[in-house]
Amino acid sequence: MANRFVHWLKSLVASFYWLSTVGHWGINGVFNALYRGQAQSGTFRGIYREVFGDEYPEEVDSTGFLTVSELERFAQDLHVGPGDSFVDLACGRGGATLWLARQTRASAVGIDIAKVAIADARRRIAAFGVEGRAQFQVGDIAATSFTDGAFDAAMSIDALFMVPDKTGTFQEAARILKPGARFAFTTWELDEPQRVKDYRPLLESNGFEILAYDECAGWLERQQGVHERIIANREKLIAEMGQQSASVWLAFSQMELPKLKLMKRIYVVARKNP
Repeated sequence: MANRFVHWLKSLVASFYWLSTVGHWGINGVFNALYRGQAQSGTFRGIYREVFGDEYPEEVDSTGFLTVSELERFAQDLHVGPGDSFVDLACGRGGATLWLARQTRASAVGIDIAKVAIADARRRIAAFGVEGRAQFQVGDIAATSFTDGAFDAAMSIDALFMVPDKTGTFQEAARILKPGARFAFTTWELDEPQRVKDYRPLLESNGFEILAYDECAGWLERQQGVHERIIANREKLIAEMGQQSASVWLAFSQMELPKLKLMKRIYVVARKNP
């Protein structure tokens, strides 16, 4: 009961934060606007192609800063194959989930709070040829409906930084993984009060062993390049996405650019203790 109350309280505080900073109540409202806009904008994809070059995972159409090299590393580090299943926590529009399901031949479940993203992910299943091995659902990654030990691996891409209840999320990840299963993710450390400066203590206190903890190569240049181009293409993005969605992307870029010197994007692999 206490954990549920803490989770609710953290989510409520976060909702007020998002309302005051980007004009949307709750992180689900923020990301519904982000995903809706992304799906409508050729300019947005053009920005990523220009900045990422050969590292842009075109087919995946990621919302974050995922690279081709990182995607291939996920396929290796999850240690799943035919007959196994993995979960993508905060899966967004599902491109990485589906690519990895196809690549590893494992079954995949994606969960995200944004209804817009989940609807897009479900529509994309056939395009990746993984019918019957992929499913998506709307839900809270810190309070899922999955059974204990349901999955052989878990992943998350550029999402945990945004989650209000990080302790609850890592507790939930440990609960739904089998003993010895791997949890691979990318996120950001941020050297600010009340932010996570190092995820290792959080992982270890929730039953994980750290296998890899690396700064992502080239992340700063790519992130700065994307944010600068989003701001420079303001009018085009508004015309393609609409004012509501474009304003969220612009707000993120304007907020993050000054903070990049305090941030570090990391790639982490952990294993649930037996």
